Amino acid sequence: MRAIVILSLLAGACATLPAPADGPETAPAAMRAGEAVMPTGAKRGPGGYASIGPTPPSSLPQTPPPMPTELDVLARQTSMGTPAEQAAAWARVNGDAAFQQEFERLRDVLARHEPGNFITVRLVRDPGVMGEFVFARDGAATLAKYTADPQFRAVTTGVDPVGFTQLEQLWLTRTREDKAPITIIGSNAAAGTIELTVGIEEEEFRRLARRKGWDIADPRLEWVFPQPRPPGFADPALAALVRAFPRENAAAGIRLLARGTGRVVLQDGCFRLADTRGRPGPKLVMFARGSQLALDEDGYLVIRTPDEERQYRVGEPGSWGGPNGVDEGSEDVRALRRACGRDEVVNIAAPESEVLSAAPYPLWVLDYAYTKDIPYAAAWTRVIACMNRQMAGGRQPLAARDRCIKQYNGWEYREAELPPPPGS
Repeated sequence: MRAIVILSLLAGACATLPAPADGPETAPAAMRAGEAVMPTGAKRGPGGYASIGPTPPSSLPQTPPPMPTELDVLARQTSMGTPAEQAAAWARVNGDAAFQQEFERLRDVLARHEPGNFITVRLVRDPGVMGEFVFARDGAATLAKYTADPQFRAVTTGVDPVGFTQLEQLWLTRTREDKAPITIIGSNAAAGTIELTVGIEEEEFRRLARRKGWDIADPRLEWVFPQPRPPGFADPALAALVRAFPRENAAAGIRLLARGTGRVVLQDGCFRLADTRGRPGPKLVMFARGSQLALDEDGYLVIRTPDEERQYRVGEPGSWGGPNGVDEGSEDVRALRRACGRDEVVNIAAPESEVLSAAPYPLWVLDYAYTKDIPYAAAWTRVIACMNRQMAGGRQPLAARDRCIKQYNGWEYREAELPPPPGS
């Protein structure tokens, strides 16, 4: 059984002070020479950089994503049919009530009576639902003392459970240090391995480990490092539009889900949260490590975060997860301070267009296509047109989607294989 521990840093409060006049007074020469094209809806601010206020929302994609080749069979089987049919579907996956009760009883008994030998238990489904108990030694003989039920089997792994627990606790302690770069620790007790996801790149982490005297060569440790941070600008000329494009210096292991909403605007080259009237507010904004500035197909300035599958048009209504940490000592935040002042910085990480976040899921559209017996592409076109009409009538994007499509639209198919394409 793999245990996951998730760690995150919350953004600290910063005092809001008047912005100093120590930023550049004029735009770079490349922009003055006309080499940087002003995005749609942008104006030149007093210092020569771009300013962007409220903009029209992004458009729903007219081209559908690829049609799914598999169904969410478990979800369909456990959501459709009679209550008895749904319960039977869950039992096929997790075992019936009697199995689950015995599974829990054995786990408790072994934990009490076989310390230092019993390691963990996991649910396996091959060839059928079965409980697999993992021991350091003499697994079959040990389990036979407590049950002869063929639904439970033993595995002997040779892992020292005491030593493994000590190693796990050591690294858990290290992840709790101030500004610890390890964002996720995952334990595979059966295999005796620990997977550690690191927010900084490998070379930097190795330097840190040497300074701290950490042994990172232990073969029980499996390291996951982020890819190199991508350039901040999809087109280098876009750098001339802004005073700073601050991003996280470390990759996030996971995003917290407290939902923030609002608009991000650009005030003379500085990104800020807008007030309720769309005017630049007192809070500066920074973004995710993998975010980039780009132009969308309509020429608007957008923030793209491909590794989190997010896109946001500067000035439109958007949303983001959080809270996310702000490291005042990072190079990007220091550069933001020099360019845009001492106001509070809010890390919104990977903002997303409210319209794009409401786009229908491909599996929903596939279900809709089978329900209406029309091709998948035609179903996408019909649903998008419906959503556009609903939003034009004043509905919010998610409410518009709910009016036009659901997860299950009337197609009762619950088998494992995908039938011939809809509309065929």
